[in-house]
Parts: sequence; structure tokens; C-alpha cells
Amino acid sequence: MADRRRRTFDSRDGDAEVVEPLLRAVLSYAPRDESPPPHPSEGITLRAENGSGCIRLELAIAGDLGTGIPGPFGSRFYECGSYEVIVPQRDPHEGALLMIHLLAPQAPHRFEFATSMPPLWSLRLEHDGSVSVLDEVGIAVIFIGRPWAFDGDLQPVHVHYTIENGLLVQNVGVTPDTGYPILIDPDPDAIITGDGRLVTEAWTPRLVVGGIVEDMPPKSLSS
Repeated sequence: MADRRRRTFDSRDGDAEVVEPLLRAVLSYAPRDESPPPHPSEGITLRAENGSGCIRLELAIAGDLGTGIPGPFGSRFYECGSYEVIVPQRDPHEGALLMIHLLAPQAPHRFEFATSMPPLWSLRLEHDGSVSVLDEVGIAVIFIGRPWAFDGDLQPVHVHYTIENGLLVQNVGVTPDTGYPILIDPDPDAIITGDGRLVTEAWTPRLVVGGIVEDMPPKSLSS
């Protein structure tokens, strides 16, 4: 995997810094030289490799989100009280990425995505938790990976899809032991090391030109 992360970071890059190590790791993995991230209302478009069509997924609440707050590394945060919608900067060729950040137990544990696709296409939930998009003859032409999440203690949180009246619904299964905040659907390339280990609190550098500076307690967007 080519390393295309930014090599510079300045606390003035955005309105605030981010405390949570996992979220900082994801946001710092920003490809260079790209346009600002799209507003969540633009949705995420996934195209069939055979060119037969595409599906567009839009977070149902996206139309109610404002202009958002600029965050580190070209990201944008949309505050919704007990949770945030976060759009990291990302290479346009790799597609958009939308994350949900639950900040407190009173945050919703269910998020609906409206789907737009060609007539006679449909969604099928697979045994492994992923979703296949079927064309008009029932052939799977697009695949949506199963959702995943980590809590504030870097422990996995159970998240699963359901398909309800054409909506793709993301359900978050918290327990009394779940720590907040919970980050849903982070970019795996940003937080998994080459040997398959999850980036942990031991990896919290602030990146600057020419090296790493001592990490000082930053102000959090999520506090």
C-alpha cells in the first residue's frame, strides 16, 4: 500500500484538533492534492464494474445538516448534538467516505440510508453481514462491505445492516461495557498497520514537516 498521507499538520488546519487516537489516525491518512470533501447530501455512489449501473446511498438525515465545521487534514464535521457526521478528505478515485461518531449513550443507534438504483435492481443481505446489489436478472454487480466500528477503548462494537422498505439501515449494538465515543465505518487503510494490527493509543503523533513533535493535549472537536 503506497503511503500518501500528508506529511504536514498544523493546529490551524481546521477549527479544532481531535483528541481520540483512532479518529486522529483516520483523519491524518488524507491523500494529497484533492478537492474538499463532498457534503453528506451528495451521497456515496458505487458503480458496477461491468458498467451496467450504479447505486447511490444517502444518509437520510443528510439534508438537515448545515455547512459543517472544518477539521484537521481537510475533513469536515457536522455536529448533531450527541453525535457527529464526519467526512474525511479522500482521493476522488477511491470514492467518498462518510463516518458517524457517537459521542454519548443518548446518541441514536440506528441510521437510515436511502438508496437510488436502476429499476428492478434490489439489495440482498449476505450471511457475512455484507450487502449485494442485484441487477434485474438477480446477478450481484455491486458489493457493500459489512459495517464495523470501534469504541473509545478501541474495542470492536457490533454493527449490522438491515434492509427495510428499500432503505439500508445501519444498526449499532451497544452494551453496558461499550465506551464512548464510537466511530462507525473508519477507513481500514488508515488504521490497520501492515501486519494487520489496529492502530492504538501508542500511535498518536502530530505530524509536521521533517518529523514528529511532542504531542500536547489538544482541544477536541468532540468535547
